[in-house]
Amino acid sequence: MMKYLGIDYGLAHIGLATSEATLATPLPSIKNDDKLIPHLLNIVKSEGITSIVCGIPEGRLEPVIEKFADALKVASGIPVILHKETLSTQEATLKLRAIGAKRSKLKDDHAYSACLILEDYLEFSATSKA
Repeated sequence: MMKYLGIDYGLAHIGLATSEATLATPLPSIKNDDKLIPHLLNIVKSEGITSIVCGIPEGRLEPVIEKFADALKVASGIPVILHKETLSTQEATLKLRAIGAKRSKLKDDHAYSACLILEDYLEFSATSKA
């Protein structure tokens, strides 16, 4: 069975989510620092991840995320898929506010954004195979 890790890449924090089906589950966000790749490799191993989906927006972060995805693919030895996304963090925040989420959940909007990215990719994959 495939198990995915969804990533919302940010300059300060990285949002994470996992999924084995169409619904994603948020993981705690992690700092974007010099320990990022080793930390992600630990998550890949402990969670049994078989494929990584990284959101990629258009704009100034695009080349940074492409470089990050290449490094992660080499380090992990598993596929890293770049999935187009735009304003997923803002969308996640709006959805959290709409349901009356507490401040603690709003602080981890990157994790919920990673859920949206991963769920969108899984939905797109399912419809393109049908």
